[in-house]
Amino acid sequence: MRSHPSPWYRDGRFRNLDGLDVPGDMGPGAVLKWKLSRRAPAEDPLARDVPALPITPDAAALAAPPPFQITWLGHATLLWQVDGVNLVTDPTFGRIGHGTTPRLAPPPLAPDALPPLDALLVTHDHYDHCDLPSLRALRGRNPQAPLIVPEGLGPWGRRNVGGPVVELPWYEALAVGPVRVTALPAQHWSIRGPLDRHQSHWVGYHVAGPSGSTLFSGDTGFGPHFAHIAERLPPVDVACLPVGAYAPRWFMQRQHMGPQEAVDAARILGARVLLPVHWGTYRLTDEPLDEPPRLTLAAAAEVGLDVCPLHPGGRYTRAGRHGLWQPPDGVTARPDPASNR
Repeated sequence: MRSHPSPWYRDGRFRNLDGLDVPGDMGPGAVLKWKLSRRAPAEDPLARDVPALPITPDAAALAAPPPFQITWLGHATLLWQVDGVNLVTDPTFGRIGHGTTPRLAPPPLAPDALPPLDALLVTHDHYDHCDLPSLRALRGRNPQAPLIVPEGLGPWGRRNVGGPVVELPWYEALAVGPVRVTALPAQHWSIRGPLDRHQSHWVGYHVAGPSGSTLFSGDTGFGPHFAHIAERLPPVDVACLPVGAYAPRWFMQRQHMGPQEAVDAARILGARVLLPVHWGTYRLTDEPLDEPPRLTLAAAAEVGLDVCPLHPGGRYTRAGRHGLWQPPDGVTARPDPASNR
């Protein structure tokens, strides 16, 4: 049951901004087609299928951060430290999906190594973004930090995670100290069990403080919501956008952006910097694990966009970038010809 009425909830389900049903006609038959035709990652010397390997974060920098610092912890987990406020997005620290999907490299930090958190942010209910063991581990150390979730996910959070839970509809905001957290539209979908498809919403988050602003889109396909956001918010300093889990395109395009689309979205948002996430941590789709950052670097170079790919544990600050990911062979791009099948 929904927690309260929403203009985005119609005909018994939450909707996307343009009414598009994602994954729409991608029903059991399409899933079966994908599974039966699924290929191994390309045997290509320029896409070696290397996961995102972690580095050890600077403990002193995490404990006493500058006013604006972003640390990528792998997949969709970001530690935002803005004007003395510590926020974490979509925390995952191990296996996901009831233990069925392994993490391909260890997390750079264990939950108990994070600094005290002022809020926990979840973008939607899929298991690689809403991981109950990780949320419970963080809740145990941060009992008063609000768990910020999309509409409809509040009852699940109160029942399973506990502590204060706040549902944020699209474009509504919550003040966390001097920082303002605003929920944003995304183009995606939700399901956690057999009977709750589209019964909670999906969001991105914009975080703004005196020292700067950042945005995490959550899982999303490329769509009109980016222009909708750009009309309502000022240009963002750092856009943390997903660049992986896009192949095959016939199946994934509505729900997951690819590298070129992430670059296009960052430009629409007026981002000064694109920080690519959602790659190299879990094997969810068919592209080689290190193809997304390669293609992102190439697409960004073509339009002069500043891109900051990190190893898990790497961080972005105004003063510098620490733990930058670079292609081991120095080659940034070789599109996988099977990506668009």
